[in-house]
Amino acid sequence: MKTLVLLRHAKSSWDYPLDDIHRPLKLKGINRIKKTSFKSKDIFDKSNIIMTSPANRAIHTALILADETGLGYSKISIVKSLYTFSAFTLEKLIREIPDKFDYVTFVGHNPAFTDVINNLTFSRIDNLRTASWAKIIFKEKKWMNIGLGRAVSYTHLRAHETREDLVCRLVLE
Repeated sequence: MKTLVLLRHAKSSWDYPLDDIHRPLKLKGINRIKKTSFKSKDIFDKSNIIMTSPANRAIHTALILADETGLGYSKISIVKSLYTFSAFTLEKLIREIPDKFDYVTFVGHNPAFTDVINNLTFSRIDNLRTASWAKIIFKEKKWMNIGLGRAVSYTHLRAHETREDLVCRLVLE
């Protein structure tokens, strides 16, 4: 069995004249990913590896995640091909994950993440919000063989929400 957690980067800033890949996180985004990481620690703590896009906002999100969950920075790997907005490219990358990893967290971008959730599960969502995650479990033992997975949960946490407010918006078989 293989598990993939798709974590969309936190809210980024458009306040600076930078190329897209260099845009930083907003303070609001930093605060939200800290809360999401802490409140959803049980979703991330089994991660064998955190693969992140090389975009500044994604790397910063991955660093906060690793810090807040106690996973440590050594689990972070920057993967150039995760800087994509294409579901096709992302699905190809998923199938290329080394099989030694059973539980993988990707930190990256929409619309690719939303489209992959819709393509690889029976779930249909409109938008994976910033600092939100979706967990997909595949029955296959090899990443290259994955088919439709089971979307176990999808969530986003608002800044004022507590652990008790955490709502799984998709629980599908």
